[in-house]
Amino acid sequence: MDNQDLWKAVLSELELSISGVNYSTWIKPLNLIAIEDKGEGKSLTIIQCPSPYHKHMVEQRYHAQIQKSLERITEQKTEVVFEVGKRKSSPEAELFTPLFSQTGVGNTKSGAHNLNPRLTFETYVVGSSNNFAHAAAQGVVKSPGKKYNPLFIYGGVGLGKTHLMHAVGHELFKLHPDWNILYISAETFANDLISSLQSKKTTTFKKRYRSCDLLMVDDIQFISGKEFTQEEFFHTFNELHMNERQIILSSDRPPQEMAKIEERLSSRFMGGLTVDIQPPDFEMRVAILTQKAKEMGLSIPPESISLVAEKTATNIRELEGVFRKVVAVADQRGGEISGELVREFFGVEQERRTQRIRPSLVINKTAQYFEYKTGDLTGKSRKAPITNARHIAMYLIKTELDIPYEQIGELFGGRDHTTAMHGVLKVTEGIKTEAEVAKHIADIKHMVFSQ
Repeated sequence: MDNQDLWKAVLSELELSISGVNYSTWIKPLNLIAIEDKGEGKSLTIIQCPSPYHKHMVEQRYHAQIQKSLERITEQKTEVVFEVGKRKSSPEAELFTPLFSQTGVGNTKSGAHNLNPRLTFETYVVGSSNNFAHAAAQGVVKSPGKKYNPLFIYGGVGLGKTHLMHAVGHELFKLHPDWNILYISAETFANDLISSLQSKKTTTFKKRYRSCDLLMVDDIQFISGKEFTQEEFFHTFNELHMNERQIILSSDRPPQEMAKIEERLSSRFMGGLTVDIQPPDFEMRVAILTQKAKEMGLSIPPESISLVAEKTATNIRELEGVFRKVVAVADQRGGEISGELVREFFGVEQERRTQRIRPSLVINKTAQYFEYKTGDLTGKSRKAPITNARHIAMYLIKTELDIPYEQIGELFGGRDHTTAMHGVLKVTEGIKTEAEVAKHIADIKHMVFSQ
């Protein structure tokens, strides 16, 4: 495996454990420069960052994750160092252009956008889990600033919220090439606000955000508990809304469930249209992989696509990440992506996952997700909410770690294997009929496997 393939594998793995906006902002722009052999099974990995500030943030936030991923894939210890330099053009080029320079808040020319060219309606696969959100997004294109303003999109990690926002941006820019369209994360908004205060350029900051024709803010839940940021966003929101400028927001939860958000803000978030996106069902996962194969110029047997879709049921980002790994394995071996190769791949992945993740972690994260104590799940309580959480933990341990029912029963206070079987079966059926159950599963899996 050469350095380029190695880095693609590392990026695919990191993409599964880091939120979409943070991955695109901090991980995607990185470039693997060199790996130097230091002998005794050790190496030095040099990674390039686009700016000193970027280098500082990656070192502080993601150094350990990047190192672990490199060591897991190369199967050797490595020291990771980051350096600053200009990025060479490559398929892994930065998705989003920065809104501001590192020295302060800048001005945006009229008729500008910072959209990802790949995230369009043409590449957005529509299914039962996202058709309402898709229809709402198209409604915004037809009547921006009036019909659905704001459009509030919520759903779990990696389900296509960001894709849909960018798709709206592209369509509106086609119709209005003189428009100023901004896509940002809520974290970027907060950081830019702080930067403008430090550089005494608050007027420029306000002009920048309040003069745009379409403002799209990802992960708006980030401003929870940040009173000063909420105050500024409130005024920005009002200015845009009064002038019939379109606002699109995304979050991992609906407005009414966002904690530590001022009521005046949450009421405005709910003042337009709120839509959700659920985890994709099997048919939609097959359609997504078929589309991805087409984009990559690959001819893949339907059986292989179905197997990947069947084995990866959490979210679109993980689905595409796993698919890229399978493609990389096939490329490495110089063969086709056969059903046999896919089965072998998932067998190896299952073994790695079982070695890395312990049942106790699954129980702990499930309890944390539902705001219970671990002892509530392993104890004797028969209250329906606790029983449901217990069944979900049993399901995850069985499907993700493939542990025998007898052992699962023991993990939950010495229950017998039939109780464990019943719990797993109940959740399996629930996923088919209740979108909320599927969302719980996807969210908890993200919590577990991002460790």
